[in-house]
Amino acid sequence: MRFLSPPMGASLLLLLLLFVVSDAQQLSPSQSKTLLRLQGLLEYPPALAGWSRSTPFCYLPPSASLAVACSGNRIVELVIVGDRLASPGARNALSPAFSSDSLFTTLSRLPSLTRLSLVALGLWGPLPGKVDRFPSLKVLNLSSNYFSGSIPLEISTMTSLQNLVLSGNYLSGSVPDLKPLSSLLELNIGENRLGPEFPSLSNSLVILVLKNNSLVGKIPANLGAFHQLAMLDLSSNHLSGRIPPFLFSLRSMQHLDLSDNKITGQIAGNVPCSNVLEFVDLSNNHLVGGLPSCLRSNPSSRVVLTSGNCLNAGDLRNQHPNVYCDGAALAAVLPPANKISGSKSKVGVILGIVGGVIGGAALLGLLIFLVFRRTRTNESNAIVLHKPIAAKSLAQDTPRSPIDAGFKFQSARMESIGLTPYRVFSIEELKQATNNFDPSNLFEDSARGQFYKGQFQEGSLIVVRLLKLNPKLLYQNLHQYLELIAKLRHHHLASILGHCITSSQDSVNTTTIVHIVSEHVTNGTLRSHLTEWRKRELLKWPQRLAAVTGVARGIQFLHTVTVPGIIGNHLDTDSIKLDKTLTAKISRYDLPVLPKSKNKAGYERPFVPLDGRDDGSVDILDHGEEEDIYRLGLVLLEVITGKHSGSDRDADSLRSQLHGSLLDSPADLKGLADPTIRGTFAADSLRTAAEIALKCLSVDPSQRPSIDDVLWNLQYSGQIQDGWAMAENSSNQV
Repeated sequence: MRFLSPPMGASLLLLLLLFVVSDAQQLSPSQSKTLLRLQGLLEYPPALAGWSRSTPFCYLPPSASLAVACSGNRIVELVIVGDRLASPGARNALSPAFSSDSLFTTLSRLPSLTRLSLVALGLWGPLPGKVDRFPSLKVLNLSSNYFSGSIPLEISTMTSLQNLVLSGNYLSGSVPDLKPLSSLLELNIGENRLGPEFPSLSNSLVILVLKNNSLVGKIPANLGAFHQLAMLDLSSNHLSGRIPPFLFSLRSMQHLDLSDNKITGQIAGNVPCSNVLEFVDLSNNHLVGGLPSCLRSNPSSRVVLTSGNCLNAGDLRNQHPNVYCDGAALAAVLPPANKISGSKSKVGVILGIVGGVIGGAALLGLLIFLVFRRTRTNESNAIVLHKPIAAKSLAQDTPRSPIDAGFKFQSARMESIGLTPYRVFSIEELKQATNNFDPSNLFEDSARGQFYKGQFQEGSLIVVRLLKLNPKLLYQNLHQYLELIAKLRHHHLASILGHCITSSQDSVNTTTIVHIVSEHVTNGTLRSHLTEWRKRELLKWPQRLAAVTGVARGIQFLHTVTVPGIIGNHLDTDSIKLDKTLTAKISRYDLPVLPKSKNKAGYERPFVPLDGRDDGSVDILDHGEEEDIYRLGLVLLEVITGKHSGSDRDADSLRSQLHGSLLDSPADLKGLADPTIRGTFAADSLRTAAEIALKCLSVDPSQRPSIDDVLWNLQYSGQIQDGWAMAENSSNQV
């Protein structure tokens, strides 16, 4: 018997192995045809450019916009991210020839899929019941498209699902029963038109996002059984009733957002809070009374936002009078009109009850007013609703806790499903998102660091900021500083998502680079929405007022989230971004500074660990808070007039014109307003905003109002506007 020589045998063996591996990953012809048909159905998006019959689909390198994974000769993962983001006033949807039914009929020919992400591709039409034709699907992400109609009932049969993301579409109606989805860890169906009922859900959820929908009624009591729930966002709905006390003490709860609803009542003072609870937003509801002690203590690792209620805790200037919330509570308990038309006796009883409640509320409001007035008789700068007066902020006088050394990043479970309030990224992830930090993605290189834009595989847009670690900060203290950075998450900031640390060494020194990852808001700046004629039509006075109020909330957060506060933030309408819901987000804000320490000359200077300067110290403005207020006044001036003040001379001229219009007739103020918003504002709402703008622009920094006063007055301006709009609607219906 003849044997092959060792070299020849080894070569043949190697060829055989290569053949086996290649054959194992050789995609079946039917699946290749399906991908090519999909390319046409999606109208040839850039991510699929260059696909042909000879494309080795299973060997395509993954990128931020495309990922294909195979097992055997079948596709198991398909991620396609486009650039057709759904946004107000813009139509980025696919052509009328597109059919969502044809799309999912084609996709059903890939039955082995475990992950399917089709993000920002302009998909439109109803979401067909054929979504259930993937028996092994674990991740379904169809966010940022134009799907409309209801969520199909068939989705409740997809029991293998772990992540379901349908946010940023135009879905409406009731959500089907999702209790059968016992493996579901993440449900994000926010930013749709779903409602009015609260959906029925499995208690396996870790993340539940239902924000910006049309949910009404009370928060269901069965959420108390959701022991794994770490993030709950119910903001911007129409929920009413009281807050179930258990929400604060769910053992895994870390992020709780109930803002911008119609929640009433008082929270018991002895309600406990979860040890891992880090963020609570109760703002813009109708809450009364005080706060639980666990929220009042507000440790450094916990952010609690409560403005826009009727609470008696904290700075009362951020709260409404009690009468405001008493009226909301009354409206919540009144029966519908068709329920009280049955008999005269019932109507009489109900009217008697209503009259008694109103009388009691008025008496209580008068009593509170007298007591409040008595306790403030010695305060010369009390705020008057119709004529706001600046007062010194109390925020800096409030004792604040030191940095909590026990701060922990988000749980491993939340990291495993890819959506974390804050996490540590690998350098490989950032390289992939930025195309290996390609120079074409570099959009700023300054003393503030290098800024790269990028995109993760699931479609989220990011900014990566590269900063050198100052040698004066010991490496073992870096984690403590990153705890401060991890707090910079707010609805009105381009929030920081996480960080990555790398080191390089030459023959002399070791350089540590900290990569700060934040969200990238791409729907345009506030200035572009004030100047570009297509976008201007989207920003009438209510939208402008909401945007600048959001900016004020962001500044208030920056001034108080750390000690010392983050001040001198170079605010202008170019640094304020608007997302697709026209929510304002501050994109250029400073990083925290460490407490002052003496330099060689004996002077105290703040220390900045991540700024690339040689000595690690910076000159913070003596009136940093007041400078932020002044810049906010410039933003408000531009929002009112539509005119950009490119220089101090322009700002002085506009300020003088605004001041003169307030002294003269109301017609002068209306004439100075941007023509685009004429007919959309209440005169008193505009006047209130103009008055606080002038206060912000005071030449003497000590005469400028606190950020709390600014926010209070802007919210009051919004109340006037809402009342005017309701009256206009009522008169139009008559």
